[in-house]
Amino acid sequence: MPKHPTIDVPNIGSMDHAWDVLGEWTVDFEVPFHDDTITGTLQVNSWMEAELDIEPWAAAATGLPERVELERASRVHLTDAGGGALQWVFFSAEDRWTIQATLWPGSLHLFVQDADDPDEQLFRAVAYRTRDYYTRKYPLVAR
Repeated sequence: MPKHPTIDVPNIGSMDHAWDVLGEWTVDFEVPFHDDTITGTLQVNSWMEAELDIEPWAAAATGLPERVELERASRVHLTDAGGGALQWVFFSAEDRWTIQATLWPGSLHLFVQDADDPDEQLFRAVAYRTRDYYTRKYPLVAR
């Protein structure tokens, strides 16, 4: 059975479950006053930067930008919840968003706030990987 790699997490050290934060995530946004979730993708390029793309029609309908450039604005730290969950903050200077990211193995929870009014939560989102992603990343080898 192939073992996933151990990576060096900034401010934490070596971990064997955080390797999967990098790459593309499918995102479901829960936007206030909209019944349906809005879809998009989050491309985590490194522990320092990411890009959030929102489906263009949904972005236009909700007044959200189609693309948001993000940079890490805090230290990465282990949460009080345990289980190896990690937390950090992304910041978008152009859109004036702060995004608290919480990584549980297999999912990434995003809490988006107005950077100028931290008490105002704009919306939340859950990022996940599809079954196809894991099938491509870890093909089963018949013996």
